[in-house]
Amino acid sequence: MTRATYDEMLDATRLLLRRHVPEARAIEPTDAIQKDLGVDSLGVMELVADVEAKLGVVVPDDEVERLVTVEDVARALVRLRSAQP
Repeated sequence: MTRATYDEMLDATRLLLRRHVPEARAIEPTDAIQKDLGVDSLGVMELVADVEAKLGVVVPDDEVERLVTVEDVARALVRLRSAQP
């Protein structure tokens, strides 16, 4: 994984999360999406749908269960994008 690609996916994740998190709240890589940012389970599913639609990455159901922090999402995106043909 190149650093630039991780940084790009982290920025994209933050941008997509902004729809669910108040503007005044900073979004840090170590923030837990539900616990720290207050995104409910429906919001997590909307985030996954946004990721799939805007970034062209299919996130398998078993991967969704492992997306706890913002960083988890960014790392998963890097991994999933590199696995696509």
